[in-house]
Parts: sequence; structure tokens; C-alpha cells
Amino acid sequence: MSWQLVARKDFEDAIRSWMLWAIISVFVTLMVIVTAGANANTEGAPEFAEFVNFFTTLGGELLIPLTALMVGYLAITGERQSGSLRLLFGLTHDRRDVMIGKLTSRAGVMVIAALVTCVTAGVMGIVLGSPVPLDTFLVFTGFTVLLALSFIGIAIGVSARSATRMRSMGGVIGSYVLFVVLWQPIVAGIHYLSYGELAGLEPPEWYLFAKLLNPIEAYRQAMMLLIDETVFGLFGWEFMVENLGEGAQDGSAELMLTNRVAGDLPIYLSEWAIVVVLLVWFVVPVALGYRAFENADLN
Repeated sequence: MSWQLVARKDFEDAIRSWMLWAIISVFVTLMVIVTAGANANTEGAPEFAEFVNFFTTLGGELLIPLTALMVGYLAITGERQSGSLRLLFGLTHDRRDVMIGKLTSRAGVMVIAALVTCVTAGVMGIVLGSPVPLDTFLVFTGFTVLLALSFIGIAIGVSARSATRMRSMGGVIGSYVLFVVLWQPIVAGIHYLSYGELAGLEPPEWYLFAKLLNPIEAYRQAMMLLIDETVFGLFGWEFMVENLGEGAQDGSAELMLTNRVAGDLPIYLSEWAIVVVLLVWFVVPVALGYRAFENADLN
């Protein structure tokens, strides 16, 4: 099929340009840093929960999203601005082939890098005398891959809609700022306007769901459910825009979804809801980007 040819060439270009190897090297270096951080916080061999906690903050909120956005933001815009798209169209490829091929290739780069990172974490756990249960390892790996895919989807969607490199770069930077800096204050502001106060430890379920629609927050909550302890974000927005009290700052499990909802978690706050959220961020931006790309004047 034509899109497979596009994907194969783009993936081979990524290998020849050392993109894939550079990403893998950075991610493996991250695991060394995470191991050192986890080891410094524990006596003896660090538990896998410590690995996950450090990795979620550094990798899940910073490195994986930014890397995926950088891998994908020029996938189509770069070809469009350089004139290479006309060459591709001259080889019987259409816009759908280009979109699917580029998405497949760039997603493949990030999936391989994420898998290598997770395997490295598992191997280091064994070497340090803290082997990881297989089911826990598979869940950790699955959600990490989904996080990488969600940001590749966002980047490809932005790239498909952008006519220039600057617009594409602005789009991916804006999306990252939205998720990391603006999302939590916006949701907290809506709660304040609705109730006249900041959200507490047991806010309305819609508030928690609105936070969960952020892919970075969704991944963080998934990791918290996996290791059964609180994972703090880089900015610590909860302590700035929520009324949590002093007890929530001691690293306990009070900020987990299971402890902020009375009774059982509703389906829209469960692990399966997190899977759906991450998949939606992979699919919807690509679909919107393809629609704009299909109607764009490329001359």
C-alpha cells in the first residue's frame, strides 16, 4: 500500500539521521537519573514504586511529551515548506497516504523509544535486587506507550494544519503550555466560579474528570493507581489552586482518585477511562489535522 512506502522511507530517514538512536540514548540516560534519584530516597534497593514516581515526574510530565512533540511537529510541515510534498504526490501518493505514513513512522519511533526505556527500567530493577512483577511492568509499559502516542497524535495534527515551521512550533509549544501550566488553573477557576471556593480533598466528580482530560494528568493518575501512592507534578498546582490542607503534602495517598471520591470510582475516573483519554488525544488531533490538510492549498 502507498502509505506503507511513505512510512518506511520516513522511518529509514529517522534511523539514518540518528533521530531514533538519539531519543533512545536520552531516555536511557533518564532511567539512570531516575535510578539515582530513587536510590537516594530509599535504604537498600529502591522499590519499583520509587522508579515510577521519579519517572512520572521527569519522564511523564517533561521528557516524553516534549520529545514526542519535537519528533512530530515537522513531519508534514517540513515536507510542505521544503516542497517535498509535490515530489511525494508525483509518486502516486495522495494526502491520506502522507498523513498515515508519517503518523505510523513517527509513532513507531516513539513507541520503540518508550519500550526500550521501560525494558531498561525492568532490567535495572532486577540488577539492583528489586524485580518488578510482570503485571505491574506491563501496565507501566502500556500507559507509557499510550502517553507517547497521545503526544505524537497532537504533534502530527498540529503539523498537518500548519503551513510553516514557526506555526507548527508555536502550536506544539502552546499545547504543552496548556497541559502543564494552564489546564489545572483553568479547571480550578471554573470550580471557584461555580462554588465560590477552591476545590478540597473531595471535590465534585466532574472536577476530577475535567482534570483527567489532560493527557499528562491522566498518565500521572494512572501511575498513582499503579503504585498506590501520590506522585507530585513538577509545578505542584494542587497546593496552589486547591484547598487540600497540610496533610496532603506529606507524600501520602490522599491525592489519589480512589481517596478523593466517596465509594467506588465511577467508570469515567477508572483506569479504562484513562486509556480512552490517551487514545482520544492520539486520534482526534490527527483526524482534525487531516481534515485541514485535505482542504489546504499546498501551492
